[in-house]
Amino acid sequence: MNKPWTHLVLTAAILVLLAAAPACAQEESGAGDGDAAPIAETWDEKASYALGVNIGSNLGPEDLTLDAGLLLRGFRDSLEGSEAMDSDEIDAVLRELGAKMQEHADRQRQAAMMENTAKSAAFLAEKAREEGIVKTDSGLLYREVRSGEGDSPTANQVVTVHYRGTLIDGTRFDGTYERDQPATFPIGSVIPGWAEALQLMKPGAKWEVFIPAELAYGAQGSAPAIPPAAALVFEIELLEVQ
Repeated sequence: MNKPWTHLVLTAAILVLLAAAPACAQEESGAGDGDAAPIAETWDEKASYALGVNIGSNLGPEDLTLDAGLLLRGFRDSLEGSEAMDSDEIDAVLRELGAKMQEHADRQRQAAMMENTAKSAAFLAEKAREEGIVKTDSGLLYREVRSGEGDSPTANQVVTVHYRGTLIDGTRFDGTYERDQPATFPIGSVIPGWAEALQLMKPGAKWEVFIPAELAYGAQGSAPAIPPAAALVFEIELLEVQ
């Protein structure tokens, strides 16, 4: 069962349950007369609804119009061993559906990349005009909050830092301050923007760093925290160089 579309079978089974449950709830509660039926009161109900939204968003409205009755019939026929379509036809349909789902995901990713590219470019252009901002040849931007002393680290050294990372809208995705535990790592192990900034800093320095996507996680991003083509903002404090 190592077929690339096997996960669609599980998806369909989940959709059967999600499709059947609201209909039952509607009949029991008398919903359908214009009043909205409550759908998410317990944690299990909320998890069920969230899963349905997630699956629906991954399919995309242009990819498939689900027939809840046929979903339920297929589920039951499979349990009874009385499928109305032969296995070759089912496999062919699932392959095509898998391709449609992949195309939908690719379109979403491409749209997000284009949007983030425009937003990041505008953000960095505006930031570059601010007082105290330095722009390097690579496009990295930084502002020195506190100067340091001594020699800057080299690419093959290990550093200890405190940092906070956010998206350009201020959404925090990582950091050490909240857990009060600095991070230690080789400079060669981090994204290019970090590596460049650290080699310009001196021990004790604290900088605000604004990193273009091409010096961070690029067009692909780093799911789930970093969107595709996203510029990043860091507060970096260089504590020690080993």
